[in-house]
Amino acid sequence: MIEQYKTLFEPTQPIEIKEKNSRFISQCFPVSTKEEAEETVKKLWKIHYDCTHICFAYLLGEGETAVFRYSDDGEPSGTAGLPIYNEILRKELFNVLVTSVRYYGGIKLGTGGLTRTYGASARAALDSAKIETVIIKKELVVNIPFDFTGIAMSYIGRFDGLEIKSTTYTETGSSVTVRIPIASVEKFIADLVERTGGKIKPGTVSGNS
Repeated sequence: MIEQYKTLFEPTQPIEIKEKNSRFISQCFPVSTKEEAEETVKKLWKIHYDCTHICFAYLLGEGETAVFRYSDDGEPSGTAGLPIYNEILRKELFNVLVTSVRYYGGIKLGTGGLTRTYGASARAALDSAKIETVIIKKELVVNIPFDFTGIAMSYIGRFDGLEIKSTTYTETGSSVTVRIPIASVEKFIADLVERTGGKIKPGTVSGNS
């Protein structure tokens, strides 16, 4: 069971390297959807409207690859997007987009030169990034009868890493939606069942979030 993953804390500043008069400007962005990644690339085109290529790669998921894409943007196949993607894999990052903007300098680099330079460009940006570890959490709903409000809320309030997402009130008590580190879900459920003699049995609301 995957309990956590690494991602970017914030976007990086652009980093430029030069190779045979060509300029390669790389940057990293935290993203959570493919739409967000693609929109970021479109925004870069508005900034670098006169560049030759904007090659990129992104990988989405929470500890496991859900979606990925890489683009050579007109460079010879396999010389740009894939080297960038491989650098993301090297860093073991998720929910990240890495871009490399090229301004052609008039001298061809060849396929080997392009592969090395795009990889180096992505590596420079990624090595400058601030990395954070995200704890994977699961949402549970806890239906609490009035008679067990004190016991349940006391336990919920002390549970390590738990977040209360919402609380609604019913005729018989309250319904509390919580987010718990996925590694602690079984313990949380078992403890509440035991403390309340089976009167409270937390249920799953959604998958990992």
